Amino acid sequence: MTSDSQLKADFEAQGFVLTKGLFSGEQAASACQWLLKQDPNSLRKSWTEAEPGVPLAIYSVIHEESNPIGAIATDQRITSFAGRIMGEPTYIWSSKVNVKAAWCGAVEYYHQDFIYWRDRGYPTDRMLSCMVFLQPHGLANAGLHVIPGSHTSGLLEHEPFINTNGLAKWMIPTSKLDQLYDRSGIHVVEAEPGDALFFHTSLVHGSSHNISPHGRMICLVQMNTASNEPREVPLSAKDFNLRRARREVEEAKRRLDYFSDKLRKQEQSAEITFGAPIPREERM
Repeated sequence: MTSDSQLKADFEAQGFVLTKGLFSGEQAASACQWLLKQDPNSLRKSWTEAEPGVPLAIYSVIHEESNPIGAIATDQRITSFAGRIMGEPTYIWSSKVNVKAAWCGAVEYYHQDFIYWRDRGYPTDRMLSCMVFLQPHGLANAGLHVIPGSHTSGLLEHEPFINTNGLAKWMIPTSKLDQLYDRSGIHVVEAEPGDALFFHTSLVHGSSHNISPHGRMICLVQMNTASNEPREVPLSAKDFNLRRARREVEEAKRRLDYFSDKLRKQEQSAEITFGAPIPREERM
């Protein structure tokens, strides 16, 4: 059994630690099957938790649920192990299941989780996440990619973008990713159901579209350390959410203007617009 000092050293150096068999494969598979049998409409909190071809891509706030998924999220083995590698007690502040469904699960561009939480009132990045794998996980089905040691760089510059559901998100510029890759490479997480990955909130990570025939479901428990006391949480969180929502509204208006103009021009034009010219042989 690896000592706490070694686990802590590995975590501090790499920004992540993979724990094999934290949960049994049977418990992970059972939780996965339970979720797949549920009516997505009963679990979604909003329409943005669905994706094209995926009626339930996110099942959020699972640590407040009394079901097989909630039982994993609230298992004391998670916060206990997190406390060992952080060197102090931890507590859960957010949780969800991410579903990258077979054939069409959506991409997650490289980012640091702290970009989403800093402005909610957390003074430092002494935070971490636990990813419990509910299905086999690896390169073949859009497994998590991490850049070892990238958490030591602090919070990096991120670029804003709008995802497929119109949500305002952030990604690290490719020029910076080139630098990080040249320095540390990329590690693709390979894991089995029941394994758990603990990773620092400033670790750079991402994952691709899942275009494989195999689903990729994970339970994500996000934790804060006891010493990292957030400040003015209600005010900070509201300000963060308002700024993010304004970006989403601005982008929605831009898209509405663009597509409304596109429709108007096509309706009013005698010529084919917004497409390839019709070949001479097909004009009759």
